[in-house]
Amino acid sequence: MPLTSSQVIDLENAIKSYSFPLDYYCFSHRTIKTAPNISTLETIICTQLKTTPSNGLANVIFWGHSGSIGIRKIRFARFNTLINPVLTSKFSHLLTTNTAPSIVAIKNLGLPEYSGISFISKILMFLDPKNYSVLDLQLSKLHTVRGRALSLLKINTTQIPSTKSNESVYNKWRQECLYISNTYYTGIYRAADVERGLFQLIRSGNLATAIQIYTNF
Repeated sequence: MPLTSSQVIDLENAIKSYSFPLDYYCFSHRTIKTAPNISTLETIICTQLKTTPSNGLANVIFWGHSGSIGIRKIRFARFNTLINPVLTSKFSHLLTTNTAPSIVAIKNLGLPEYSGISFISKILMFLDPKNYSVLDLQLSKLHTVRGRALSLLKINTTQIPSTKSNESVYNKWRQECLYISNTYYTGIYRAADVERGLFQLIRSGNLATAIQIYTNF
């Protein structure tokens, strides 16, 4: 069953109202800054990932934990303590050989705080938001929908493990996001935008609507 006109509108409104915090850490001024919009934040972190990867990787953690300031402080500090030039060099080399590295390839680098798909997928999203989206525990609530990619996701209590099987699910999930954009919005939205719309619905208490959209598309 295709999406109804009201479901198309509901998802587009959620995409446009996506409201996750836009905070990042400015290392040169040693202070927290807020980007004016998500596009600017994407540019800042993408540039850092490619030019100063330790800062970019730290900011993926900083941004990703914006909803949990206490946890953010601990994990941001731990990352900055444990990251080293050998690891950042390996990450940079991975980027030179892959426009967007695989989930498992990034996991195998052994970067601190990057073991599960939730945060590794955030790296990929910042590198290429047109084709890559986030897959975290909030979005994994859609796994109850039979016949969709996320129904095959293997989840534990605290994270989505970065296994070959889950990587395959992730790649199908981002393709589903692109399909929704191409089918219902003439391709104007990126994979990351569609994912954010579904995330916004879930985060704002409309899980049932998100599930129905994910079921019907």
